[in-house]
Amino acid sequence: MQYAIIDRFEGDMAVLEMPDGAMRTLPRASLPQGARAGDALRLDEAGNPIALDPEETLRRQAEVRALMDKLFRRG
Repeated sequence: MQYAIIDRFEGDMAVLEMPDGAMRTLPRASLPQGARAGDALRLDEAGNPIALDPEETLRRQAEVRALMDKLFRRG
């Protein structure tokens, strides 16, 4: 499964970080309802967002938190 991450919103547009690291801009209205910056989106075969993935979002947040803890030697 491939994922994009919602990097940020700029007005009514959403900026996604795609699996290859490229940034892609889409209308905010084309995202699943309730989408927020930092959320992981499952992609279809064409690379279009189809659904939020809360479990993947939590996994990535924990990974980033662990890297920050290591970087700043917290815990």
